[in-house]
Amino acid sequence: MRLRLPDGTAVEGRAIDLASDSVAVDADEVVAAIRADGGADAPGAVRIDCSSPGPGHDRLGRVPVSDPAPSRGWLLAAVGRSRGRRAPVADDLDRLEAKLAEHRDRAAGESNADDPERVDTSAAALRQARHRVAAAGEDESRLRERVATLRGRVNAHRDAGDDEATAAARQELVEAATELSEVETERVAAEQRLSALEQASRAERDRRDARLKLEDAVENRRRDARAYFAGELGAEFEAALRDLASLPAASAAVGSPPAPTDLESDPVARSLAAVRLADLSAPVVLSCGRFSDAEAAADWLGAPVVRCSPSD
Repeated sequence: MRLRLPDGTAVEGRAIDLASDSVAVDADEVVAAIRADGGADAPGAVRIDCSSPGPGHDRLGRVPVSDPAPSRGWLLAAVGRSRGRRAPVADDLDRLEAKLAEHRDRAAGESNADDPERVDTSAAALRQARHRVAAAGEDESRLRERVATLRGRVNAHRDAGDDEATAAARQELVEAATELSEVETERVAAEQRLSALEQASRAERDRRDARLKLEDAVENRRRDARAYFAGELGAEFEAALRDLASLPAASAAVGSPPAPTDLESDPVARSLAAVRLADLSAPVVLSCGRFSDAEAAADWLGAPVVRCSPSD
């Protein structure tokens, strides 16, 4: 590999050591350069020409790894992927992950706040719609009673032969009946809006429940895959930890020769053991003090290495 520093200096080799005060390069910058697949040759940026990252590099390409407390299964699943191995549940997991991605994409599209056709199914919107239906119903009941009262008044005035009072009552009846018709129309529209809103809310709830079930299924399959690789590669992993415990630099890091069981609880040691087992052609970026230099790290890990200042 060939690495160009921000000042324009170029360094080549299978093991590049940047762990010095004179080289101010952050490990994350190097990781980004490795995963940029060449990227833009921007002035002042780290650039590295190397093999493209393959399976497993997303988890094992930096130590300490992205997960703050990587489990054995999580790491060994990455090791298995780097070797081209698949767990028995891999096909099922792929299918479920694809289905979950579809659900999430659909949900993201439907939740677009700028979409003029988006239906607001929030609890507040449902409460407001129900309130409108109830209010329209109360107005309708009140007006029906008034219409009935006015109709009776019209009949009474007509029977009494009072034409003037009959005409006045009939005018009030027409006005009340017109208002009642308008309120009936409003009530029907409010009920239709509420029905549509409730239907949309149920559909959204059903989609959310389906997505949650898929997420549970995906996590279960991932757990099965981790357990599979932990079982398949566990012996190799423990042997790598024993080898790591025997390194002088490992003893220096903790002040005394560590036992493999101690390293098992150390997230950095677990990550290093997994990298040793993995088949990685792209460089591994180290920002841990477990090796005397980059050459020693590359030899033990069996992978190209860029060593940065320790962060642990």
